[in-house]
Amino acid sequence: MARHFKIQKQVVRNKKKDAPKADKEVISALGRVMETLPNAEFLIELIDEIYKGHQLKARISGKMRMHHIKIILGDYVKVELNPYDLNRGRLTFRFHSKLDALRDAQQNNSESEHES
Repeated sequence: MARHFKIQKQVVRNKKKDAPKADKEVISALGRVMETLPNAEFLIELIDEIYKGHQLKARISGKMRMHHIKIILGDYVKVELNPYDLNRGRLTFRFHSKLDALRDAQQNNSESEHES
């Protein structure tokens, strides 16, 4: 005769209410597609002033994949990086030209200066 035990879920709540969430801690940077890799991955070289020359692997974000945004060699893209691993990223936006990418970078720099 088999016994059936009732499984209880344990809910662990965060004691600190002001604790930051991991998904909000991202670094946005501009980059250029240097190489296409399998499984919708790309080799990106960052062109921001701070991260200039750094190379990383990045995947296409879900919305870009859902809307079939095509990314080819030489495209300028916005990349989100996790501060814990700077060798992996997520492509979140494809710019139409280098001028648009640089304009967006200047706009983000001016916003961050006003916040400080």
